[in-house]
Order: sequence, then structure tokens, then C-alpha cells
Amino acid sequence: MDAVITWVDGSDPAHQAKMAPFLGADKKTPHSAAATRFANCGEIEFCVMSIIRFAPWIDNIYIVTDSQQPQFYASITDPSLRKRIRIVDHKELFKGYEFALPLFNSLAIEAMLWNIPELSEDFIYLNDDVMFIRPTPIETFRADDQYVLRGQMKKRKTGLWWHRLKTKLLGRDEMSRVSFRQLQENSAALINSDSLYLDLPHCPHILNRKNLKSLFQNNLEIFRQTICHKFRHAQQLWSVSLFAHFALAKNLAKVDNRCKTLNIKANAYNKNKLSLLFNNAENGQEHYFICVQSLDMAASQEQAYILEWLKKIILDGA
Repeated sequence: MDAVITWVDGSDPAHQAKMAPFLGADKKTPHSAAATRFANCGEIEFCVMSIIRFAPWIDNIYIVTDSQQPQFYASITDPSLRKRIRIVDHKELFKGYEFALPLFNSLAIEAMLWNIPELSEDFIYLNDDVMFIRPTPIETFRADDQYVLRGQMKKRKTGLWWHRLKTKLLGRDEMSRVSFRQLQENSAALINSDSLYLDLPHCPHILNRKNLKSLFQNNLEIFRQTICHKFRHAQQLWSVSLFAHFALAKNLAKVDNRCKTLNIKANAYNKNKLSLLFNNAENGQEHYFICVQSLDMAASQEQAYILEWLKKIILDGA
């Protein structure tokens, strides 16, 4: 089983220049293109090395990016390790769908993961701000011939009427902010008409390449719309959520929340709170993953503290 990570270095001048023509005449940056979505604080190295250390059953690690290469990749001297880590460019990912490029939209990129050459049938997908923090067996993601999902069943709210009302009341441009919940409800609605949807946490997700490709090809017009948006848009689908609801509907999956994610809002937590959360994660047995959001926006002291803890847990003694 392989793993796929999406990554971008938003501080790269070439990336910024590529994005600039799509920001509009006023160069106003929509929320979906905020710098923190593309910022890079070295999380990708921790993400990759956490897989190697804590999920050794994963074979190849694919890093999907746009004409870039993580800095740590060049320093890898172990031939066997370097062979396992593969860089997949957007041009390769979107082969046959090049009309959609360039893109600055993780939803569009995720919709094409099934198109990675030689990718395993089942694979683990994660963003670069998600890492493993303790030994994690393969049964955490597939057990008893079923996919293991995480999340909570919730009642749908955001029908089109609700979204329009909220937009009117809050004075928000429909394209300026896309809620995580709305994306999941959009995806769930394509699979069934149930009043419930599975609210997925920030964590590694198991996906199936064949099913993702089938969902794409059987809903081609909808997916073409998803991959054509340069930035996140309320009308898009989230392929990770789509697969989860498909697998549940076909009795191919079960929900098991015993392995939890430690969610760190780096720009909102002070050092004392971080220390408490980290100690609980280390001394407890329920947190298998960590998601560090907006590390680039954290105060320097907190940012250094988070990076030092990740180094201790993931790199030291590996």
C-alpha cells in the first residue's frame, strides 16, 4: 500500500507569479488563496519521515507538487529510501486533463489522485500538515475486509437555500470562503439522499484508486467543474468525502474512532496549552496522528516549540 501527500511551497516566487494572473484585476486574494494555505515551514519532512518511522508497511510515498521539490529530498542519501519517495508533478497528475492547469486548489488536485502512475490500488492520503506520531498498524485503515474510516455522523444543514441566506446575512461573497462542512455535504449528496453525512476529521485517509476513477468517470461533468476551479469554490466536491460515503453506502467501510488526531491550531495556542496537549498525547494511547494547522502564522516561540516537539517524536531516535 502506498501513501500520497499533496504539498506546495507558497513562498516560491515562481509559484506566486503563476498564481498572480488568476487573482483578478484588483489582485485581491480570496480566502481560498490565503498565503497560509500554501505556506511551507518544513512540515513535509516530518510528514514523510513519520510515515517511514511509524507506518513501515507503506511502500512508496508520492509527493504531489507543482514544479517544485521539497528541500529535504535533495539531502536523502540512502538509495532505498530515495527510491521509495517519488515526486509527482501536476502535469503528470493531470495527464489527459491539462486544460485545467495551473491549479491552486487542493480539491481539484485530490480529484485526480487516481491518475498517479503505478499507484497502489488502496492508498493512504494525507496533507503535509498531518503526521503519524506513534506506531500505526495497517489494520488502522483496513480490517476485516473493510476500509476503516474516522468521523462523526451529522445532520445535513447547508442546502442551497441555507448557503444563500448565510451569504446574504453575513455579506460574504460565495467564492470567498468555502466551509469544510459544505464540501462534505455536497459530496454526500452525490452518493445518497440520506439526511446524515460523515464529518471527516483532519487525519490520514484510506482511498481506493479504482473507485475514485469510477466515481470521476461516472460523474464526468461534475468533476470537470471541480477540477476547473483555480481556487476552492462552494460548488466543488471533495473526493475524500465522496469515497467515504460511497464505501459506506456499499458496505465496504466501517467507522472506528479509536485512533484519534491531535489537532493543533498553531496560531491560536500558547506554549502552556501546547505543552499540555503534547504531554497528553505522549502519555496517552489514543492519539496516533497530529494535524498542525497554520504553523506559519504562529508566534516565533510557539512555532519553535512545535517544531522541536515534532523533531523529538518523529526524527530523534528514528
